[in-house]
Amino acid sequence: MTARVSLRAAVRLGAAVLLTSCAAPPLVLYTLDAPDTGPGAAALSRKALVIEVTRVSLPDELDSQDIQVRRGSVLQASHQGRWASRLSVGATGLLTGRLARRRPDALVTDQPQAGTPSYRIVVNVSRLDVTGDGVAVLEADWQVVPGNPAVPARRDRASLRATGPVAADREVAALISAVLGQLADRIDVAALR
Repeated sequence: MTARVSLRAAVRLGAAVLLTSCAAPPLVLYTLDAPDTGPGAAALSRKALVIEVTRVSLPDELDSQDIQVRRGSVLQASHQGRWASRLSVGATGLLTGRLARRRPDALVTDQPQAGTPSYRIVVNVSRLDVTGDGVAVLEADWQVVPGNPAVPARRDRASLRATGPVAADREVAALISAVLGQLADRIDVAALR
């Protein structure tokens, strides 16, 4: 009886060791921008501009939590890493944060406002690829729409590139952050009054 029990225990122990050795590495969640750890935001004046950044529009195949690298016509999703939220939500947050740092005198937000904002920024990304060769390409157009319908909207577009390694998910995330950061730099919020 004791030999039978120890044989069962040995088989169970062996199965447990086998299962744990085959377990996948832990899933890592990535964000596009590190949180701002600088001093808190200063109080805004009662007449401060309100700049609302609407959710960034992305092609359907990219707007997921999958971290993807393009290899020809194939999009390969990572098995170890994912975005912490849908890519469109992360991209909107990155743009909002970068624009807010450039306009500390205004309320730059991606949250819907009760009233009509002074300006609404609408961004459409038509292409956002990271290739296996380490090239990130972003093509986008955007509009800065005034709250006053009598004032015409401003439109612009850009094709942006960044290069770097893509062997690890963190490197892919860094490339996407880089091209989205370039996009934020191209959106002219300094001229808004």
